[in-house]
Amino acid sequence: MPSIEHEAPLAVFRVEPGLVPALLREVFGLDLPAFTSAEVIDSDLTQVQPVERRADLVLCLRDGGDDHPAVMGIVVEVQRARDDAKRFSWPLYVATLHARLQRPTCLVVVATDDDVARWAATPITALQPGSPFAPLVLGPDQVPHVDVERARREPWMAVISALAHGNRPGGIAVTLAALAGLANVSGDHAALCYDLIWASLDDAARRALENEMQPGKYEYKSDFARRYFGEGLEQGRQEGREEGREEGREQGRLEAARSLVLELAARRLGAVDDAVRAWVGACADHARLAALVVEIGAAPDPQTVEQVLVRVAAGR
Repeated sequence: MPSIEHEAPLAVFRVEPGLVPALLREVFGLDLPAFTSAEVIDSDLTQVQPVERRADLVLCLRDGGDDHPAVMGIVVEVQRARDDAKRFSWPLYVATLHARLQRPTCLVVVATDDDVARWAATPITALQPGSPFAPLVLGPDQVPHVDVERARREPWMAVISALAHGNRPGGIAVTLAALAGLANVSGDHAALCYDLIWASLDDAARRALENEMQPGKYEYKSDFARRYFGEGLEQGRQEGREEGREEGREQGRLEAARSLVLELAARRLGAVDDAVRAWVGACADHARLAALVVEIGAAPDPQTVEQVLVRVAAGR
């Protein structure tokens, strides 16, 4: 099962690929070629040899529509831990895409903690003497802290900010800003982001966020946010006991996650099989439901959603 830490930023970039060049400009000050669109393209970077090489995400910048030539290629990799084998495959990914597009190409590594970010940013010197290969690394320290005002203008940047900083000092303010920004994102994209943010938080951050979002204290900006965050808190409050509050919170989260899976599936396909509804209704594993939200929300087409749901109906 893909982890939330690995899949969450990729899901955001798949929905809003223009966020990657925006980060390259803001964080690294890169002078990118003029472009009008950013699109996700095939991440298969296998060469003639029968060894599969697949990057996490590959983007193509174009100065015009789909029929216009590429102006730049970007390989995106999410790294949760040190893996020295990557220092041999990363240059290959970039070289393969460079040869395919015949345009400037770069590697962006999204690191989930500072230690991994420092490791990933170390230049790879074994490739070409005198010309080290240096990945562009987005660790937590490099991702901007987005406040409410900016979140309302740039909700997708705010989501990436919440994913990077939600469990760090000051993370609750960043998370609340992202939730405020999502009031300007409609449909299944907003629903996907709510679940990604919640699933990325550790227990301490969740408790702190719940304390800030108590009914009567926090103004929910959408019906979904009210249902997702508010119902469990209200149910627990009415119980009047700590164990009741925790049970109420967990039950509210489960119900919201189940609803979200079915809502996303219905939006992508138009109808959901009874076997899938039965499985989702019986699932008491929030992490599994959150992973399904990521898979369904980030699936490139309805056929992929169908494959995910077939697997669910079979209990796999």
